[in-house]
Amino acid sequence: MRYPTVLTLAIFAAACGGRIHSEGPQASGAPLREMPSWFKKPPKADDQWIFAPATATSADLQVALNRAQADGRVAIATQLEVKFSALSRRFVEETGIARDAQLLNEYEQTYKSVVSQVLIGSRPKEQQFNLEDGVYRAWVLMELPVGEASRKLLEQIRQQEQLYTRLRASEAYKELNAEVEKYEATKNGRRP
Repeated sequence: MRYPTVLTLAIFAAACGGRIHSEGPQASGAPLREMPSWFKKPPKADDQWIFAPATATSADLQVALNRAQADGRVAIATQLEVKFSALSRRFVEETGIARDAQLLNEYEQTYKSVVSQVLIGSRPKEQQFNLEDGVYRAWVLMELPVGEASRKLLEQIRQQEQLYTRLRASEAYKELNAEVEKYEATKNGRRP
């Protein structure tokens, strides 16, 4: 009769131990129930618009909104271009012999992505705020007008081309002026 009691206490202690050492907050279904439909199924990108849903939390409503918008802009930028690299390392070591051997196995994986884009005209299309256990959650759907961004980028390129053309014309004028002065100097018997 003594063994079932010990077994019951061991199971109870293991269950308590799991609760005591729990890491991080427990997930609740509230954010999923309050998730906007446009977040669950955002509009598809086309040749005029790119969309990206994002969410963030903070004790301050404005910070939650700013973070969600920033995450949405990052998501838009990664749709345009992203440089991605990954590093994986694995270490395996066996110590001891025969039945006393222990296999130590360590695995590490690191990801890095770099995004650098100018997002002309990106803005929130939709926004929603919720209060969850004293913390604000902001939901945003960011949009980027691709047609407008393309037009402005083309305009910037044209302005740079005009500036470059003016610079080259100025350099050509300087070269021409130097050649004329050189010619005049040799014509008058002076050394250039």
